[in-house]
Order: sequence, then structure tokens, then C-alpha cells
Amino acid sequence: MSSRKGFAPHAVAAILFALGLELPAAVPGRAQAQPAADPAANQSRMTIDVEVTDKAGQPVSGLTAADFTLLDNKQPAKVLDFAAVEAHGKTAGVTQQLIVLDAINTSFITVAREREQLDEFLRQNGGELAHPTSIGILTEHGIKIDRNPTQDGNALLAVLKNYNLAFRQEGRSAGFYGAGDRLEWSLEQLSQLAAYESGQPGHKLLFFLSPGWPMLTNAGIQEDNKQRTFVFNTIIRLSSQLNQARVALYCLSPFGMGRTNPFYYQNYLKPVTRLTQAEYPALSLQVFAEHTGGRVFTIGNDIREEINTASRDAAAFYTLAFTAAAPGEKTEYHALQVKVDRPGVIVRTTAGYYVKADR
Repeated sequence: MSSRKGFAPHAVAAILFALGLELPAAVPGRAQAQPAADPAANQSRMTIDVEVTDKAGQPVSGLTAADFTLLDNKQPAKVLDFAAVEAHGKTAGVTQQLIVLDAINTSFITVAREREQLDEFLRQNGGELAHPTSIGILTEHGIKIDRNPTQDGNALLAVLKNYNLAFRQEGRSAGFYGAGDRLEWSLEQLSQLAAYESGQPGHKLLFFLSPGWPMLTNAGIQEDNKQRTFVFNTIIRLSSQLNQARVALYCLSPFGMGRTNPFYYQNYLKPVTRLTQAEYPALSLQVFAEHTGGRVFTIGNDIREEINTASRDAAAFYTLAFTAAAPGEKTEYHALQVKVDRPGVIVRTTAGYYVKADR
């Protein structure tokens, strides 16, 4: 980044806005994907993935289309297609897992501890994984990901060893300026991931071993319309990309990670429907995770068990396709709700979608 003389909170927004989070030509280490058209521009048919679990967190299987009711902005929406997906049935293998170690926002010591427990996860069951899995690492210089998902944990251990040189702490600046850098890198890499995954079929679970990226809460005091416009546009862009890619994000934040209040993000879970609501914490990894139907793990220090718990969501889930709202005179947010006619179940899915103005 350029010299930070006179650097202020609004400068972060200006730099990021200038970047536009445009997608690079390729994601390093993976096959090149052509940038997709803006998924929010002309939405028509939309597919969402629905997790249904009991109170113990175990997937509930055996449901039929008649058990589901889909509401779009509280109005019934017609389900065009329905599918029940089970890991050991004829639909096995349609879900992929990507485990990403965050070396941007995590200390060298913590990343090393994460890697040790990730080794344990990959070695369990003789190295036989339940679902096709890839390993990646988030760095200032780009995201590094193995090329092909595999259920061979031993093969992924070899991939992990090849990332040895990346597991070091870079000379990042401290304070607000360093936080601005990390936010920029993190959002850009998430956009890269979503762009690539939008070209891949099926449902994807993305597990971030991360405390999340900086929320820039202090910047809110000085936020102006330009900054809020940046935040609002970024939320729309990333949310639409993640919806199109059928990605569910998971934030696994073990070891405390030094965050004084790991639940602070919950103050920003309400969907941003207009410019005046757009604040930097709404860009947090945890907020995106919950809005994609994923989960946030903030307590505990057993990474292997947290990944195993999150992986249950790939064992059985349901897909619903419907016709999304057509563009209108202004950009609108549409809240989605899925009701299941089964007592005592917990339902998680995409929180909603944005429809851009038709102009």
C-alpha cells in the first residue's frame, strides 16, 4: 500500500472502494475460473441448501418436499425443485469441504497449534475422510489451495507440508493501519474463493480456522456516506457471490484468539437493507458465516472435534430451487425463511438475497 502519512479511517474505504474487489485472473494453485457476471443483476432461478438438525446437532433425514415451506419476504414462494442429499446415498460426493488456515489475522504460534490439530483430523480413521476435502492457507500474498479435493487425508497431509514456508508471521503494521491492510486482504481472498466456487457444482462448506478479520469498530464514529456506500456495495457483492456459489461459511475460532468479546459480531447480524445501516462490522467473517447458513464456533480448543462437528452438515441436507424476485426501481433485500413441518428441529439456510435496481 502507499505511504500512510495522514492515513485516516475513511482512507481504508477509499482504497478498498478503488479496488472494487475485482477478481484476479486466477486463484493461485487452482484451475483458472472465468469471472462470472454479477449474480445480483438478473436473478431468476435460485438454489439454496437447507440444513435440518435435531437439538443435538444431528442431521435429520427422510424429509420430503411436503415438509418444507419457503417464504420470500414473508410471502410463500413456489419450490420449483427439491432434493434430499445424503452422504452415503446416490447423492454422495456432491458436497465438498475446504479447510482454510488464516495466516493473515492469526499469530504464528496459533497457526502452528492449529496445524498440529489439523494433522490429527486428517489422520483419523486411518486417513479416510468422510467428504471430498481441500486444504488452503490465507496469506497477504494470495490464497494457496490444493488443486483437487480428495478423501485421502494422508494426501492432504503432504499438501499441508508443502505450505511450510507460508507459516510465518509477516511484517504487518500494527494498529488501525495494520487492521485496514488485513481487512483488505481478507475480503479480497474471500471474493477470490467465491468467484472460483461459483464455477463448481454442488454445495460447499468452507471452514475458516480464524478469529475473523478486523471489524474496524472505531471507524464507525467517522463514517460518512462514501464509507457506508463502500460497505453496502461490498455486502451486496460478496453476499451475491456466496449465494451463487452455494457456499456455507464456518468460522472456527479456537484457543480464545485474544478477542475480548467473541460474540460482539452478533450485534450486526440483522441484514443490512439500506445505506444508513451499513457499518464495517457487518463485513465480518462471523456475520457472513451466519448469513450463509454456516456456523460460528467461538469456544473450545479442539479443532479436530470442531471440524468433525461442522462436517455433520455435509452428511444430510436439502436443496430447494425457486424463482427469485425480479429487479425493480431500487436495490432491495429479500429475507428468506424455511419452515419444516417437524417438531423440535433446527433449520439453517441462506438468510436472504439482494436484487439490484433495474437500471
